[in-house]
Amino acid sequence: RLIAKGVAPQFSLSDEFVENVFLFAPLHDIGKIGIPDSILLKPGRLDAAEREVMKTHVNKGVAILERIIGQFALEELADSIVMRNIVAGHHERLDGSGYPAGLRADEIPIEARIVAVADVLDALTSLRPYKQPWSMEQALTELERLVSEGSLDPDCVAVVRSQSDQVEAIRHRFAET
Repeated sequence: RLIAKGVAPQFSLSDEFVENVFLFAPLHDIGKIGIPDSILLKPGRLDAAEREVMKTHVNKGVAILERIIGQFALEELADSIVMRNIVAGHHERLDGSGYPAGLRADEIPIEARIVAVADVLDALTSLRPYKQPWSMEQALTELERLVSEGSLDPDCVAVVRSQSDQVEAIRHRFAET
């Protein structure tokens, strides 16, 4: 919500759109339900073949959503479109290096770019079986490096930087114990 609110004036995003991003962002990895536990819960880094299997979570997630949305004939609702765009686009990168479609820049919906930044920030600052959490400053430096290489949306990252105290408070409030 914080990132979406921060870029709302620039992208003419309505309050309803911002709330939809907030509500649907947690669904971004819904397709991981179809990833084998041996990969999903692996305590170390994934090898190349495992990474390819993990990448399928995006299309699996889109398929799940499309089935549910289709059963209720909700395909054309703005809410459904935002939800689908988040799931489908959260691993796309501005330079085209992302997946699954290799979209570039404005081909990536803003809601997916917002969630991509939040997802990377969460991954960096969270404890993982294969790494310790990074500090907020380390994570911000990495986000800015990813902006400079053309991967992440600079406007979304600028909001995280300018609101880093609030981001940190949110992280602590929802920290896994």
